[in-house]
Amino acid sequence: MRSQTGLMTEGSIWKKILIFSIPLILGNLLQQLYNTADSVIVGNFVGRNALAAVGSSTSLINLLIAFSQGAATGAGVIVAQSLGAGNKAGVKRAVHTAVSIAVILGIFLSVFGFFMSGVILGWMNVPEEVFPESVTYLRIFFCGVVFNVLYNMCAGILNAAGNSRRSLLYLASASVTNIALDLLFIAVFNMGVSGAAIATTISQFVSSLLALCYLMRTDADYKVSIKELGINGETAKRIVKIGLPAGIQSMVISLSNVLIQSSVNSYGAAAMAGFGSY
Repeated sequence: MRSQTGLMTEGSIWKKILIFSIPLILGNLLQQLYNTADSVIVGNFVGRNALAAVGSSTSLINLLIAFSQGAATGAGVIVAQSLGAGNKAGVKRAVHTAVSIAVILGIFLSVFGFFMSGVILGWMNVPEEVFPESVTYLRIFFCGVVFNVLYNMCAGILNAAGNSRRSLLYLASASVTNIALDLLFIAVFNMGVSGAAIATTISQFVSSLLALCYLMRTDADYKVSIKELGINGETAKRIVKIGLPAGIQSMVISLSNVLIQSSVNSYGAAAMAGFGSY
């Protein structure tokens, strides 16, 4: 059977790095495409205030994406070390611990964000004329954060195995789904910002489902079994030790953008729409 793990230690080094890194770069861009597609379609079919409402959450959403990608790095490192050492038991522990952490963290962020959306947007100086739509968009988006965290963790496992192209394929499928649903919900059903947020949530569910289903079907060492999900204490400590600093580091630029967005919001809906377009 053909190996489903891409070894970086065999063949041309620069070609291996190039082939591995391009899908990662494109994947990062596609994760930003969710909110970008929402902004473009809402701006064209709904109006200025709706565009401002979606734009008010852009920097915060990018902050969450950056954190989940950075956190997945910790799991990827542990999985890659175990794969490289030929430690099948270690791979199994790392994979199931990582997926379990992703589910727990994702549920916590989803619940916390749903109930705190109004407070967070208040801190970000979102004006009254767009505040209700902004809260609606962000709350619905937070419902899908668990899927975003889970997808990034699954992608981290696939990347650790040298299979970055498959995670890109799943993300591309979800991006196309998001654009199609945006047009359906907004242009056809006139659902406004709610439609945009629902489309994004469904798309994130699609990407996480595709990635998780592949991990459950594969015959590779990093196969996921629902029955074996659980947290191994020592492995979890190693994942957090690497993933937490990586997640915080990934958040730094996005955090500065949240502060900038907060300043822009104080100038009203027109400024927010203009900044969101930019």
